[in-house]
Amino acid sequence: MDVRTFVGKTAFFIAIVLFIAGFAYVFGQENSLTGVVVVVLALMMLGQDLSVRPGMNMLGLMAFTLLMGLGAYASVACGDARIGAVVNFATVFVLAFMTTQDLRSPMHFPFLLGYAFMLSVPVSAEELPIRILALLAGSVFIVALNVLVNRGRHARTCHNGIASICSEIGSCCDRVLESDVSDSSALDSLCLGLRSTMYDRLRRNFFSPPGDRKVLDLVSTLQMMGHAVCDRERDPVVLRSVKGLMSSVCEHEGGGLDAAGVVAAVTAFIESNPGADSIILASAVSMKDELASLASEGDDAAGRHANMGAATREQVRWDSARFTFAVRISIVFTFFAFVWQYWEVENAKWLLFTAVALIVPYVNGSWRKSAMRLTGTLAGIAVFSVVLVAAGGDMGVLSSALILANYIYTVLDPKRYDVMMVFITFSALIAASISTPADDAVVERVLFVLLGVVASVAANYLVLPYRISDENRSLSTRYLKLNDRMLSFVGESLDGRRGGEDMASLTASSISSKLHMNLEAEGDPDASMLLSLQDGVTARCCFLCRTSDTLSETGRRFASDALRGEAPGCGQELLTDEDRSYLSVLSATVGAQRRSREILAYLG
Repeated sequence: MDVRTFVGKTAFFIAIVLFIAGFAYVFGQENSLTGVVVVVLALMMLGQDLSVRPGMNMLGLMAFTLLMGLGAYASVACGDARIGAVVNFATVFVLAFMTTQDLRSPMHFPFLLGYAFMLSVPVSAEELPIRILALLAGSVFIVALNVLVNRGRHARTCHNGIASICSEIGSCCDRVLESDVSDSSALDSLCLGLRSTMYDRLRRNFFSPPGDRKVLDLVSTLQMMGHAVCDRERDPVVLRSVKGLMSSVCEHEGGGLDAAGVVAAVTAFIESNPGADSIILASAVSMKDELASLASEGDDAAGRHANMGAATREQVRWDSARFTFAVRISIVFTFFAFVWQYWEVENAKWLLFTAVALIVPYVNGSWRKSAMRLTGTLAGIAVFSVVLVAAGGDMGVLSSALILANYIYTVLDPKRYDVMMVFITFSALIAASISTPADDAVVERVLFVLLGVVASVAANYLVLPYRISDENRSLSTRYLKLNDRMLSFVGESLDGRRGGEDMASLTASSISSKLHMNLEAEGDPDASMLLSLQDGVTARCCFLCRTSDTLSETGRRFASDALRGEAPGCGQELLTDEDRSYLSVLSATVGAQRRSREILAYLG
């Protein structure tokens, strides 16, 4: 880390500490911990880009934080642990269901931690309006900080990502020219990275701007072209032309070539390489359309809302990890809270924070990951014990430790699961310590934490357990059915009817990104092969729908026969070059779908 980075991060940390001090000054010491919750949320959400439509993001955050504050108040103020249990279950379920995202982003953690905080530090009816005002002000701060940090990040990521993919395709051309062989794994990795970035915004209805679908289409088209370069095309002239075209796209993404220039380059490539592989030509035609669409994109409110709706519907499903996780964490959290509220077992509060840290959406079948979870948890407990003794009950020191831990977590962004669990466990326990007077022995607190560890780990395996492999089978089945629909849209386009493929493509992108993420965490060669085939089917179906109007009548008849699985009839001599290119892509698409069904039967 260079001096400039260190100074910047230090200044950022100091600003956060000053914010908490100012927050407590404005809203009172009883809401100082609310300020800590706001900062934890703000730091953990920096990885999410809220800069697109910040007003909608702010409304969403306000709804979540108000739910935390009002739910906690109702649970404690009702005076009946049984009514409180109903409130707790409903609040935790909504928070968990709406904020659970995926393997890479444990966004449910800060919201559930905040709710446990609110329960542990209740306010009176007279103090409630100030707490609500503090939570609303905190939501404004979270979005403002996020916009300041992430402003322009998505555009930079898209341009750099597309340029990197094009550069890799150019490198593939070089390798084929030099050795007649090339590996597409690096290309697939780059496409996955950019697609995952898109998914970060598509998975939530307030992360999806109108141009995202076109970027996803372009990624699929480039991936299809890259695979054709690696596996099919061997003409040196065509390969050099592909490399030159990729250089033009890179120049466009870097701002050195305008939209008209890059579209002209694609047109020149198509016209000067009529003998190129049919999939390369098909990709070039599709790329031309996508680049032109991105360049002319306006404020398409209807398309934007449709995109948002499709992404939201894809994520809000009952047969998903988020639903089973929401039920699991709600049951365990509510039970622990009931023990605390009904029997007034003060240290049961520690069970709440342990549950928040250890109840997870997926029960990974790997014993290695289970061991890493336990190791990280125990290490987090050890660090917490040391800090608790050193702090001597000083709330200021403990609050600073919590903020510092989350700041380090955000900066380091640890990928190892055990390291991640150290931070999560430590944060949860420090939060519990801040909310509970330090008049108990450290040993007693640690014993309650260990009890919470045992109960939470058991709950992961006993209460609606959900594994990555379960989700992969479900997603693969849905992906295949969706692409069957895509092929039906191809048939409709051959009859002169259009509509539906754009929405289906957006949903396919969401399923694909989720599957890629799961397979990155827990590999499965068969599922990976099926995913690769299905990604190609989606991209080619989009192309086939868009270019069906270029076919001759004979070409349409041949294409319709191919979709029905019928042998081609007479009249092949009447097919145009465009017809033959279209039929080649269609044949490859139908074959990939057939192969995918065979793999899915094996997976099931």
